[in-house]
Parts: sequence; C-alpha cells; structure tokens
Amino acid sequence: SVACKNADAAAPHPETNAPRAAQTTEKNNSQTENLTTISASGTVEHLFTHNLISHPEIAFAAGNSYGKNLDEDCLTPKEFRAILSALYKNGYALVNATETFAETNGETARTPFSFPAGKKPLVLSFDDVVYARKNQGKGTSSKLVLGENGEILAQTVFKDGSTKTHGEEFAPILEDFIKSHPDFSYHGARGIIFLTGFDGILGYRTDRNSENRASEIENVKPVIAALKQNGWLFGCHTYSHRHIKRSTPQQMQDDIDKWKNEVEPLTGKTALFAYPYGEWVFGENGGDERQKALKNAGFGVFFGVGNLPFYTKMPLKSSGEKYLFQDRCPMDGISL
Repeated sequence: SVACKNADAAAPHPETNAPRAAQTTEKNNSQTENLTTISASGTVEHLFTHNLISHPEIAFAAGNSYGKNLDEDCLTPKEFRAILSALYKNGYALVNATETFAETNGETARTPFSFPAGKKPLVLSFDDVVYARKNQGKGTSSKLVLGENGEILAQTVFKDGSTKTHGEEFAPILEDFIKSHPDFSYHGARGIIFLTGFDGILGYRTDRNSENRASEIENVKPVIAALKQNGWLFGCHTYSHRHIKRSTPQQMQDDIDKWKNEVEPLTGKTALFAYPYGEWVFGENGGDERQKALKNAGFGVFFGVGNLPFYTKMPLKSSGEKYLFQDRCPMDGISL
C-alpha cells in the first residue's frame, strides 16, 4: 500500500468550505434518537487508511526495511483506537456511503439522507486490503478470518510458520468499538474496503496466478459474507494498483476487466471506485477515455485524496460529462 504523494491530487479543491446542512429534526418511530436531514450539499467527512501495523514490534525491528513503508502509510492499532475515540468524542458517527447518493438512469448524484441530530456524518474506508505474499511476516496481519462464533478477526502467519488469531486489525477493532459505542454507527454502517486483485483479496490468493485459487475462493467466501452481513461495503481500487495517469485507455480497460472477472464475482457489484495514489483523470469536460471506461464498467462514485471535505460533481466547470466525486483525508504516518 502506498500513501498519496501526488501534490496535485492531495491539494484541497476550490469548493471545500460549503456550510453544513441546516438541520430539521424529525422522529423515527423505529429509532429512539431524533433524526435530522442532511441535505444534498451538506458536509460528509471521509477518512481513509490502509490495513494496520498489527505487530509494531516486528515492523520496526532492526533489519526490517518494510517498516519504513508501514510507518508512512499505515497506523498502529493503538493509533487507530485513539482516532476512533477522538472522532466519537467530537460528535462523529458512521454513515453508510450508499445512503449519501442515488443512481437514476445511469447517473449518480448526491441525495438527502436522515441522520441522528447532533451527530456529524463520517465515512471510513480502507485501501489495499490484500496482505501481499511478499510482505508476510513483516509486521502486518496475513488475512482476515472468522472466529469460533463467526466474529471478524485477523490472523498472522509468522516467519517461523506459527500462527496467531487476534483482533489487532481495523475490522475487528471497529467492530469492537461499535459494540461498545453503538451510536457511532447509524443504520449499521461500517466502512468501505477498497480492493485490488493482483495478489488476491483479504489475504486469500484468489488471483489467476494462485496454485490454490479454487480453495482460496471457497475459503474467502464466508469472510466476505460476514463482512457484508455486518454492514461493510466493498469498492474497486483497480486490479493492479496502477497509476491511471500513466495508463493508456486500453491498459485501463484491461485492468478493469481483470477486476470484474476475479474480484467482483466474490464481492458483488459496486458503484464505488477509489483512484490509486489519488490520481483522478476526468479530462477536459469529463471526456478522458480512461474515466469513461470506469463509468461504462458500472462505477458511479469516485474517490480521491484531499485535506478538506469535498463531495460534488466533477469537473467543476465541465460543459460535458460530470462524475460524482468525493475526497478522502488520509490517516497514516505522513498525515500524523
């Protein structure tokens, strides 16, 4: 996983300071809390990170050069827990990203949605949840698994071949936090897991080059089902984590085809697409062929990287095609 180091992509957009939605209180008969309506121009914050540094003692040990990458791109479990506590203390609660937009005749647009009064809507997402083969035993978990009671946990395979099942990863930590603070999640919201496919997904070697692909597909299915049952969403992060700005339209199409052939059959269709490195490619009047390929593949909401909340149609001054776009603020070693 690589944090965004593209200065243009990381810069805040010109229309980032829109006022928060005026709140009209209503009562939901199925809920005990008062609800408000967040307008289609209201602020929706979005924070993202990668898988966690489940084992800092390994990641930052002498001789582990991969620790530098982890230090820049990821959080430790302690840091992630502290961030969740701070968000909760400051009045944020999770919203399901799919409740913030609607699709009509193939076009996506923001839509008003109900939300607890006095809370600020927040989307969380997690990129590159692959647990690549080459990084096994270097300080991260090895895969997401299910516990004896069906709970979502992580598993680490250490260099000596021993294994440990634990909760020091973003999914079990967020699940535990919501269990202790149920008002941090509205309508069962969790986060978005943005997946590549070149080395499988969630730590399972479901890619075309895997010798055990068939069994790995069967092994990951119950994990995906449990995540979806709990409210987690899946999104596309390209198949190969490629630089879109360096890709031809045909390379972009080939990459999308691989993702849809190998990942989508496991996770289901999604409208959510996050650009690797935050490199969006709308082109003049929204006419870039690579962006058109993404839309034609069924993706309708596109996510970049930026420091301020920004969620609107892009390009801003397009007289042609426009795409629903939201910036995400990174939580990683660089931003900390």
